[in-house]
Amino acid sequence: MATAVTQEQFDLLLAWLGADRDSAGKKYETIRSGLVRIFISKGFSDAEDLADETINRVTVRLPHVSANYSGEPACYFHGVARNVIRETRRRKEVTTGEIEGRVEPRFEISEEHDCLGHCLNRLPDSKRDLILDYYLYEGHRKVHHHKQMATQLKISQSAIRSRAFQIRLSLENCMRHCALRRKDRRCPLNLS
Repeated sequence: MATAVTQEQFDLLLAWLGADRDSAGKKYETIRSGLVRIFISKGFSDAEDLADETINRVTVRLPHVSANYSGEPACYFHGVARNVIRETRRRKEVTTGEIEGRVEPRFEISEEHDCLGHCLNRLPDSKRDLILDYYLYEGHRKVHHHKQMATQLKISQSAIRSRAFQIRLSLENCMRHCALRRKDRRCPLNLS
């Protein structure tokens, strides 16, 4: 259900995000990448489309929203994203009838990927979002992004590195245990 947005509506959105068009554009990109991360962390393969749908919904409703909403715009986007998640899950649960055709055999997803997904889901949302955000970019973009993260969280870059390191250690430990449990299930008799 894509919602069409006009240039005028998009300009109003940028004006709502900030008086300076450049800073508003950066804020827009930050909000969009945050939405994509949220949808990815919830297991949606169409995360970018869902992020765009969320932004479009806010943009279309903006005349009413801007008159009645006070606070950080990103929080409003996250609220709309929660609704999009609920609706999307509901749509995926509803079957539209019998599907004709052959079902191709699925390739097995790697055990490491399964364990990583399991361990990420065990993290609190704030830690999961931080670690996914931390490894979002590579090279120079990564350095710049870490500076932005530190600024947003109002902590130093070394504190960001330390938090990411601690989360990564707990993920690695969880993944080791997960791999051992899977290995034990495959070989119930321990012959060593």
